[in-house]
Amino acid sequence: MPDGAAPLPGRPPRCHPRRTRVGAAAAWAVACLLAGCAQPPAAPTVSAERLERFATAYMQMLPVGPVMASAAAQDARWPLGDKADLVSDAQLGCMRQALSPQAVAARQRQSARDYALAHPDTLDADLRVLEDGAARLIGQAMLAGAERSPAAALAGASATPQQTQALAAFATEPRYADLRRATGLDALIGGGQQRAESGGRALGQALLVRHMTEAFLTCHIPVKLLY
Repeated sequence: MPDGAAPLPGRPPRCHPRRTRVGAAAAWAVACLLAGCAQPPAAPTVSAERLERFATAYMQMLPVGPVMASAAAQDARWPLGDKADLVSDAQLGCMRQALSPQAVAARQRQSARDYALAHPDTLDADLRVLEDGAARLIGQAMLAGAERSPAAALAGASATPQQTQALAAFATEPRYADLRRATGLDALIGGGQQRAESGGRALGQALLVRHMTEAFLTCHIPVKLLY
């Protein structure tokens, strides 16, 4: 430095805003981990055992497969009857296969699984009301309707108080509304056991039509032949 020259001012330290931001974020993350930041609650899970139990109860309540198997065994032209002449043998065979107990059971199990996975919070209550007797009584009422037998002879006469209460709860309580809608039995709201039994017989026919409509579409048969 020349004599008499003023000293140069010191250079200010360089700022690194990006490093500062990254460092602050890292510090916050560490502090969050140490302090235990609030985490969103984990979604309820549905075990394979509960899925299987629900599917079993679901199929007991909606015994569509056995009803169709009985009808198919009695008539080689079922489900078209006199209209079987309007379709090919292959189409009729496709219909009967699509409505076989195995095919119907597969669709019902998938429907039950979809419902259970979509309603994990209420699945325990749904399982309880079905297994306590609602599934058995409604299913027997549907079988009685298909066989044109008095429902009371199959269901009501042998129902225990617990089963009767479960049926009334399923048919009337708002907390089971989603389950009623999912099974197609929402028309059972109100009226208690007697309404549910008679409604179960009538709705059995509606459920059969639903499955047959799907089979018509699968086998490329005009749905108008169903009516």
